[in-house]
Amino acid sequence: MTLDASDWAGAIPLPPDSEPLVEFASDTERHTVVAIASARVRLCVHKVPGLTVPTLTIPCDPSCALRLAAATRFQRVTQGKRANIDRSAEPTAYQRTRWSQLLALHDALEAGASSRDIAFGIVFPNHRPLKGAEWKGSGERRHVLRLTAAARRLVASGYRSLLHHR
Repeated sequence: MTLDASDWAGAIPLPPDSEPLVEFASDTERHTVVAIASARVRLCVHKVPGLTVPTLTIPCDPSCALRLAAATRFQRVTQGKRANIDRSAEPTAYQRTRWSQLLALHDALEAGASSRDIAFGIVFPNHRPLKGAEWKGSGERRHVLRLTAAARRLVASGYRSLLHHR
């Protein structure tokens, strides 16, 4: 979260039981991670002389809804209220399972596993391993190749898509 303020001390109205975990400051900005009860808040405060009220800036990008939810939680926490958790931004159980499988598959590829090893070790652990021509023409092989491509795309695109609930 990014705040613009003329004074760093007045920009962040933290409750008395808050504890700064990490701080870094330069002439123009201050980065802070603060523990407030069970919540962790990461702030970047830009020093802007002449501002009478601290200003929160939220860019209109794909993360806008997440940033608005974070700003709402920040306001609730700094006012001493309980931070409500927004479940709409969480991945579904199916998405969590699929992403875990894709990341495990990618790790196996990086370790040098073959597509057949991946098929019967990760994707189809309860199936009988196929041999030779039976494997080459199987739907299991094609499915593993599609999953391999998806795992590589996931890693190549970074993990931001996991956070954007797509």
